[in-house]
Amino acid sequence: MVAATAYETLGTIRRGCPVARSGELDGFVLVTGYDEIREAAQAPERFSAYVGGLGAAAVVTEMPEAVAPMFETDAEHHHQWRRALATFFTPAAAAAQKQYVRAICRETLLQELIPQGAGNLVASYTQQVPPLVIGRVLGLAELERAWLSEHVRALYGAETLTDAEQVGRVYADFLLRQIRDRRAHPGSDLLSCMATAEVDGRTAGEDELVKMTMLMVAAGHLSTADACATAILHLLDDPALRERVAADSGLMEAFVEELVRYEPAVAATGRTVTTDTQLGGMPLAPGDRLLLAWGSANRDERRFHDGDVFRVDRERTRTRHLGWGAGEHRCLGRHLARVEVRVMLEELLRALPDVRLQPHASVRRTFGVIRGVAALPAQWSRR
Repeated sequence: MVAATAYETLGTIRRGCPVARSGELDGFVLVTGYDEIREAAQAPERFSAYVGGLGAAAVVTEMPEAVAPMFETDAEHHHQWRRALATFFTPAAAAAQKQYVRAICRETLLQELIPQGAGNLVASYTQQVPPLVIGRVLGLAELERAWLSEHVRALYGAETLTDAEQVGRVYADFLLRQIRDRRAHPGSDLLSCMATAEVDGRTAGEDELVKMTMLMVAAGHLSTADACATAILHLLDDPALRERVAADSGLMEAFVEELVRYEPAVAATGRTVTTDTQLGGMPLAPGDRLLLAWGSANRDERRFHDGDVFRVDRERTRTRHLGWGAGEHRCLGRHLARVEVRVMLEELLRALPDVRLQPHASVRRTFGVIRGVAALPAQWSRR
């Protein structure tokens, strides 16, 4: 029920108090306003990306003592890592993955789905593609990508803590072997770059690299899979819009960008206060933890007068939406994510032109660090 009404609840909080304290999760400060979230994201000297138990730290729990370079660091240390890895996530690098993404969708997944006539598009489609793509960027061989995909989906789909811990240990050991191999025999791939990069005069430790790789894979998998699932649900709920998008390839880019504003897959990330300061008029002390609700910022009435309305023809204004984040931690993989989601949607609409939700299907949204859809029970004509 919380997920179903998340933005209504956040809107009520935002309009009453855009920076509010909560006693949940050992205490944190919920930030829901656009200006306040952007200020916190753009001030790493006051608000650090390293946070215990919130945001990125809540996604990877197997190695709580390690600090993931780039993801959980700030200022010059973060900038050096970002510069080292940026070449793998440029628009050109993302475009170079387009053919691979299309082949996965068209020649493998959809060929299997078409004769079935029905299925869960989350488990059988949106969650299948992203881990294979990030595995390819990392430099994994084809069979290793398949292994990665299977275990990543098992980890984040685990129903018990015991199951998650077991899968997590096997997964971490796999990554550690890959990291050691890249250090011994570096190549031109992302993982080799991560394993051999010197930042502040040293290479990262093994635990740091394992956690960083886990976060890299989680960012590439969870956010993209959930963004695509949310996009599919939006199109299934609006047949007229689906027809427009399917008929006009140029409209797909605008659709995906508006979707990221309206329902960003990364719903919240954390920050830790490092100095006595204030935000939105609230005094803050070192150690206070913030939770930045990005989707709420994109609906803030002070910046978007109709932010609760999805408009594929929304005009771009000087106020940039925060669906990709803001500041030095703005999503590094956003160009790759755009390519993946666009191609996955294009291929789905081409292969299953009459795809629709199954009668009486109950679709449950999720909301936490990530915003998505638990399952998409759909049906289509067999052929």
